[in-house]
Amino acid sequence: MGYEVFVFNKYGHEIDFLAQKDGKEYLIQAAYSIAEEKTYQREFALFNTLDQSRRKIMITTDEFYYSTSTVRQKSLARFLELNSLGE
Repeated sequence: MGYEVFVFNKYGHEIDFLAQKDGKEYLIQAAYSIAEEKTYQREFALFNTLDQSRRKIMITTDEFYYSTSTVRQKSLARFLELNSLGE
């Protein structure tokens, strides 16, 4: 896809990937599953402290979708089929 990829770190916590391309930024967090409340809270914690200047994507193997108004959840299979992070 041609993105520059970095680890995003703020407040001593990190989000797995910061992908940049054509002036757009995407924050991507990957987790096997966020079905358990404790895991969900941990994985979304830093996302919830950030402004809306970047798109936020959560990748999991979960069959249920956990998208919110600010974070798009994608299954791993669907993520691997994407041609662009903006899809």
